[in-house]
Amino acid sequence: MARLRTRFIIPQFTVAHFSHHLSTGALVPLLPMIRDTFGISYMQSGLLVSAFSISHGLGQIPMALIADRTSRRRVILLGLIGTALCSIAIGATTSYWQMIPGFIAMGILGGTYHPPASSFLSQSVPRGQRGRSLGIHIIGGSLSFLLTPILAVSIAQWSGNWRWSFIILAFPAILSSIMIWITTEDPQPEPVAAALPAQGSNATAGADTRAGETVSISFWEIFRAIGTLASICLLIQLVSASVNSYLPMYLVDRHGLPIGLAGIAVGLVYGAGIVGAPLGGSLSDRLGRKAVILLSVALSGPLLLAATLSPGVGLLLTFITAYGVVISMRMPTMESLIADVVPLNRRALALGIYYLMSMETTGIITPLIGRLIDIQGLDPVFVGLALGLSIAGIIVLLLRKLI
Repeated sequence: MARLRTRFIIPQFTVAHFSHHLSTGALVPLLPMIRDTFGISYMQSGLLVSAFSISHGLGQIPMALIADRTSRRRVILLGLIGTALCSIAIGATTSYWQMIPGFIAMGILGGTYHPPASSFLSQSVPRGQRGRSLGIHIIGGSLSFLLTPILAVSIAQWSGNWRWSFIILAFPAILSSIMIWITTEDPQPEPVAAALPAQGSNATAGADTRAGETVSISFWEIFRAIGTLASICLLIQLVSASVNSYLPMYLVDRHGLPIGLAGIAVGLVYGAGIVGAPLGGSLSDRLGRKAVILLSVALSGPLLLAATLSPGVGLLLTFITAYGVVISMRMPTMESLIADVVPLNRRALALGIYYLMSMETTGIITPLIGRLIDIQGLDPVFVGLALGLSIAGIIVLLLRKLI
């Protein structure tokens, strides 16, 4: 039975990732509809995104600590069910201010997925297959981000009310939690690395000790080993989250797309991870984590700039999809790097800290970007973000030998 369960770990968690983001991914494509319903500004729209992002970030640490000390699998199951129930509750709200606590609760419970799941999977596969396996896992989330806008908008148009999208899209997460409970089990303890690799190294971490043995490695040592590469990934995430949050309204207000089509189009950026995530993970197994992260930051700025300067919607969507492929390469690469460096007894916590930094910075910056758009307009802000990321990419490439 254990052998059968192990065989299904990657497919089951790929499906779980898909269903998790069905619950959490409906907000952005539905923002134009929510804005029209409540008559809110760009900044107020951004506050809804921040309510989820900030609480999602804050939820990472306590959930990761619980997962490291108990059962990662049970924490994941709790999160899937709790996130789904929050989505249903959001669908039942009747005012803008009622939605904010709903997204806060969803964010906290959503923090039970990524660090425990990535740690669980990294423990379940050989080190030389981590990048590929985590990349396949991300396909589930990317496919969800591709289909969620289509499903959310279609349900809203079919029902005549965007609230039904949150309610209906919550149920796959509940079904997925039941399947994980039936078909998977906690993996056996892995041999724990006794030393950290050099930053950017493709080697695995040191010599193995006995299975299940704990190793004392400080977070300062971990930061010295991977801090610069993690900061580069956070920069990419900061820009992409700001762009993605306002992309549906950008397509409506700047290019005149219908609200429904704009909500669907934003899925192209996230959905591009179907290609980018496994590609990035596989390349990082062969070429090294550092090489793939530097490639991602080098290409993302120019592609985003090309999208913002495109005269028509067709070219814009082409470049924004290519941009989505490139930025999605970093996620399995960074998760694999953390798994290479951090011992199992601290891995979920290290992943939680990384996601905390990612979500807190984007949660804070999103409404500020919205306020800037209210003052300056969409075009100057989008072009400015693209130029800033392009300049950062040039600087990183020039200093690559020091990273």
